[in-house]
Amino acid sequence: MDNLIFYSLGFLILLPILIGYYVDYKNDPKEFKLSLKSLLNKRSLKALLFLIIYFSLIKIYEHTIPLNKNNGIEFNSTREKLGIPKIGENWKIGKTESRQFKTYWWKTEPRNGHFKKVIEYGILKAKTETDFYQNKRQVGTFAWSVFNFENNTFEYFLEKPNNKIYSVTEKGNLKYEKPTIEMRISKTEFEKYITE
Repeated sequence: MDNLIFYSLGFLILLPILIGYYVDYKNDPKEFKLSLKSLLNKRSLKALLFLIIYFSLIKIYEHTIPLNKNNGIEFNSTREKLGIPKIGENWKIGKTESRQFKTYWWKTEPRNGHFKKVIEYGILKAKTETDFYQNKRQVGTFAWSVFNFENNTFEYFLEKPNNKIYSVTEKGNLKYEKPTIEMRISKTEFEKYITE
């Protein structure tokens, strides 16, 4: 649908220009051919060729990089071997959040437990896979694990509400604290959070 709109706009822009050239050609064909030759000199052709190559390379880059981006549901058997949480059958790709180097997977309702997965890609393959968890019993807290494909390691994090609204600095000024606290946690703390 987007391509159709793009081509329609291009046609609407080019149509008056083509009509103008046709009318100019009918008035004086000899002068039209001379002006066309001066327009298509060597520099213009080089510039046009450069633009064609440049935009072709951009499109090739957008559609082929990263080279291996098939870490979807079919990758679940490899995830199982590596110990990474799998993508469920009822999960959907977040079209609005996903980008060229990042894919978001969302679990449909309810959003308790494992509810989101973010896969970040490098040029050749996946770099990291982050799994987000929510525990309804601990309101306002989130935990996530990050698997690094380069060295096959996990890191675990927890975000919880900050009960401390403000603190006093060394100079005696009031400092407002962030509403949440992010901290790195151990695997046992992480597993305790997701199984409670």
